[in-house]
Amino acid sequence: MISIAGIAIAPWLVDWVADGFTGEKYDLTVQLTRVLFPFVAFVSLVSWAEGLLNHREHYFVPKVAPGIVSAAVVVAVLVGDQSNPIDLVWTVCWAILAGGAVHAAVCIPPLLRHWGPIRPRFDALNDSRFRGVLSEMGKVAVIGVMAQVNTLVLRYIASQLEEGSVTWYWNATRLVDFAQGIIAVGVGSALLPAISDAVARRDGDGFRGSVLASTRLACVLLIPVAAFIALYPTEVVAFLYRHGAYEWGDVEQTASTLAMLVPFMLSLAGIQIIKKPFFAMNRRGALIGVGVIGVGLTTGLGLWLAPLLGVHGLALALSVSVTAQLAAYAALLREMVPGGLGLTGLAMPIGKIGIAAGLAVGAAYPFMAMGTWTDGPSLGNALVLVGAGTVFSGIYAVAAGTLGIEEIQTIGQKIRQRLS
Repeated sequence: MISIAGIAIAPWLVDWVADGFTGEKYDLTVQLTRVLFPFVAFVSLVSWAEGLLNHREHYFVPKVAPGIVSAAVVVAVLVGDQSNPIDLVWTVCWAILAGGAVHAAVCIPPLLRHWGPIRPRFDALNDSRFRGVLSEMGKVAVIGVMAQVNTLVLRYIASQLEEGSVTWYWNATRLVDFAQGIIAVGVGSALLPAISDAVARRDGDGFRGSVLASTRLACVLLIPVAAFIALYPTEVVAFLYRHGAYEWGDVEQTASTLAMLVPFMLSLAGIQIIKKPFFAMNRRGALIGVGVIGVGLTTGLGLWLAPLLGVHGLALALSVSVTAQLAAYAALLREMVPGGLGLTGLAMPIGKIGIAAGLAVGAAYPFMAMGTWTDGPSLGNALVLVGAGTVFSGIYAVAAGTLGIEEIQTIGQKIRQRLS
C-alpha cells in the first residue's frame, strides 16, 4: 500500500524533499521516484524475514542480502552507456529494482528451513498480543523515521545549493552508509537477543558484557575502514565514480564531503548498537525523544552551515548532530542501567585499534601513491587498490594481534569456519 501511495503522490514527495529541482530535472526525479517505489516493498519483506530469522538465531543471509543490491548497481554502472548519463541513470534504476527482488528472494530458503511454510492468519487481528505488536511497531516506525529525516532534511537543503551538490552529498553518504551498515547493523542485530535475555534474567553483568563485546567488535572492524577513508577519500571516490560525466571537480567535492562524514559514520555505527539496549528494556520513548531533538539539531546546523560551506556544511552538520545524539544515548543508558555500562573500559582497546589502523594506513601509502586516480576505475588503479588493501589488512591484523586485540583472532576463526 505504501509503495502504491508513493507512486501516486511522487510529485508532492519530490516537491517536499527537493524543492530546488525544476524543469527536466524535476520531471526526471518524479519518474525515477515512481519506478523505484516498489523497492520499498522488497526492503519491507527482507526486514520481516530478518526479524523471523533473527528469532531463530540466523543472522547471516539477511545481512548479506543487501549486498546483492549494491552488486547490481555496480554491474549496472560498469555495463551501462557511460556516454549518456540519463540512460545510465535508468540502467541503475532498473538494476536497483532487480537487486531488490533478488535480495528478498534469497531470504526465502532459510525462512522455509527455520519456520516451514508461513500462511497468513486473519483471525490474529483480534489477538491482544498482535495488537500489542502493532503498538510497538508504531513506536519503532517513529524511531526509524527520525533516523531517516536527518538525511532527508540535509538532502532538501542540498537541492538549494550549487549544481551537483545533491549528487556529491548522496554519493558520499552512500559510501559511509555501506561501510557502517554492513558492520554495525549486523553486530547490533546479533546483540539484541543476547541483551533481551539478560534483561529478562536481570543479569546486569551479562548485559554489560554483551554490549561491550559488541561495541569492541564493531570498533575492530569499522575504525580501520574509517581511517582508510579519512586518509584516502579522493582515491576511493575516483576509483568508484570517476567515469562518464563525473569530472575531477566532482571527485574532489565528493571526496572532501566523504572525509567530513567519517565522524558521522562512526557515531551512526555506535547508535546502531546502543539503540538495542533501549529496545531490550522497552524504553522506546527515550529513543523517540533523542531522535526528535536530533532532527532539530541537524536542521538548525544545516541551515546555518550550508550557506557558509556549501555541501561540506551539510556533512559537518550531520557529523556534529549524530555525534551529539550518540553522546545523549550513552548518557541516558548509563543512568538506566544499575552499575552503568563500563564504557570507560573501551578507551584502552579503542586506543590500540587506532594505533593498529594508523600503522596499516601508513603502510598502504606507497601503494596508493602509485595510482593514476584521474583515470578512474582503470585496471592499473584496481591492481593498486588490491595491493594496498592486502598490505593494509595484513599489517592491521598483525599489529592488532600483537597489541592484544582478541577480536582479531575470533574474526579469523569465524572466517575459517565459514569457508570450511
